[in-house]
Amino acid sequence: MTRRPALPRRRKPVGPRELALQILAAAESRRAYSDRLLESRLRDSALAPRDAALVTTLVQGTLRHRALLDHHLAALTGPRWDELPLWIRETLRIGAFQILVLTRVPSSAAVDESVKLAKKYGHPGTAGLVNAVLRRLAGGALALLPDAASDPAARLAVEHSHPRWLVERWVARYGPEEAGRLLAADNVEPRVSVRANRARTSTEALAEALRAEGFAVEPGPNGGPVLLVADGFTAARSPLFRGGSLSLQDEAEACVVPVLDPRPGHRALDVAAAPGGKASQIAEAVAPSGSVVALERHPSRARALRANLVERLGLAHAWTVCGDATAPPLRGPFDRVLVDAPCSGLGVLRRRADARWRKEPDAIAEMAALQAALLDAAAPLVLAGGVLVYSVCSLEPEETDAIVTPFLSRHPEFSLDDARPFLPPSFRGSEPFFRALPHLHGTDGVFAARLARR
Repeated sequence: MTRRPALPRRRKPVGPRELALQILAAAESRRAYSDRLLESRLRDSALAPRDAALVTTLVQGTLRHRALLDHHLAALTGPRWDELPLWIRETLRIGAFQILVLTRVPSSAAVDESVKLAKKYGHPGTAGLVNAVLRRLAGGALALLPDAASDPAARLAVEHSHPRWLVERWVARYGPEEAGRLLAADNVEPRVSVRANRARTSTEALAEALRAEGFAVEPGPNGGPVLLVADGFTAARSPLFRGGSLSLQDEAEACVVPVLDPRPGHRALDVAAAPGGKASQIAEAVAPSGSVVALERHPSRARALRANLVERLGLAHAWTVCGDATAPPLRGPFDRVLVDAPCSGLGVLRRRADARWRKEPDAIAEMAALQAALLDAAAPLVLAGGVLVYSVCSLEPEETDAIVTPFLSRHPEFSLDDARPFLPPSFRGSEPFFRALPHLHGTDGVFAARLARR
């Protein structure tokens, strides 16, 4: 007798708050990435766009403000806070986030919905605890924050929910006031930002198509080649995304490839290409007679990269190669080479809400060593007269200036070229680098240097 193949397991439909609770519990217990969980769970859900947007806000907001929420909740629950079951702790965090931060939700609704979750995922005793704690919080029973005068880093770490080591680092570099603005910017929920696939459509046509799907759009505020889409847009559920008309890309990230300035007919290389946002942008620019090689070390990411570039976006002249970029299995020369290096990711904390709680100080030095090796390995592949662009989504000196300056000393055949002529005016600063800052530009934190080979 032939056994029937097992059917995919269907999850029981749940409301937005319960789905947010399930994602937060999975993110903490399995150390899963919240953005990936959000993408897969929302793709499979039948939630309306408005409810899908609420799930994203609850998950990302609760993670972004976790230190502040825990500060008040721990004061109200006392020693029991650390001993509470995971589901009840996350239920309290979601409720506290709605009361303290997401003020558009009435406190009574936040309490009632949290108590329902506590009954379902706990027992009558924990439901009573959730009810009592959140009602006290809604009534204004807040714990005192650390004193800003005697310990500014402690105050900022709680008030803006960042790890203390990172706050101390930014206070030392920027001073308390500017560090506070940068920390606050990390807690602003970013708008969905999309870029048109120039091989298939234009920015104007994409804007019309998104409006036809029911979403309001507006241009990027800094003049970058992106559109900002209204809340509720879930890429995995969009026919435009699935059909390859657009890529998700932050405005500052979308301005790195213009610094590289790939042109039709160029042969280009992206040495750390997954998931393919910048490689696709290069492929669109060098078409129809040019090509781009997208190099990725990990086989599974290389397969996903090829599927994104060729199968979804239809960029047939984008070639994916699986290999180690510190010893690239390629022959040059290339007219344009992009080293969009792996980094600490400290410039994209607003977008990756759980990342701030995963990072350790040692990651910066580890990434810097890898970044220098990648840049050295890429240099011989650049054609004389060609351009090499180094970029990271980090603002840390060890990963930016301290990578470029020693590289120029080791490679006198390269010189620093001014990136500003290739940038929209609002991204042009007082130095030849491209440096986008979340609290100044409302984008991810991005650094790029343009290096010309003689």
